[in-house]
Amino acid sequence: MKNMKDKLVNGFKSNVSKSVGKMALKGGEVQMETCCIIFGYEPKIPAELLKMKSE
Repeated sequence: MKNMKDKLVNGFKSNVSKSVGKMALKGGEVQMETCCIIFGYEPKIPAELLKMKSE
């Protein structure tokens, strides 16, 4: 009886850890996409402002 209980508990732990791992991967992918979108944006800076700062 104890052996069956141990197998059941170990199987449950294994499935829970797999599920948590999958959720973490999906969450990481979403965050990476958001990060790339934010850092991929480059605002246009007028040439006059760049020239004024260099002088």
